[in-house]
Amino acid sequence: MKSEAINRFVSNIERLLRGEKLDLYKGMVSSSFEYIAAEILTDQLQEGIWYDGVSGMIPSLTKHNQVRFVGEMYVCLNQEKFWQEPFLALVTDNRTHDQGINVYVKIGQLEGEKELLSMDWRYRNT
Repeated sequence: MKSEAINRFVSNIERLLRGEKLDLYKGMVSSSFEYIAAEILTDQLQEGIWYDGVSGMIPSLTKHNQVRFVGEMYVCLNQEKFWQEPFLALVTDNRTHDQGINVYVKIGQLEGEKELLSMDWRYRNT
């Protein structure tokens, strides 16, 4: 599952970097960010917090190797509270420099960065 999800996410990033139009929801980019954000921000999260996708997600190219995503991330607490926080992600493909794919995520006041292939892609907080 992990390698399949990562490969799909990387393929979608490559398509966006080539300037292709992509349905981010059918391409599962939004749901990928649930796992990515949980992984990157896990040490900062209150127990029981989990993410449930990004609404209004808009991608834009900021560099030849970087895609910027903005939107609103759904935040949930123990199945009881649901709200949205501002979402920002920068995905930078540095594979040509043997540095992998870096992902920076900011949701509300929480932020962090990690290399994509070093992630577990599982919720560790819930």
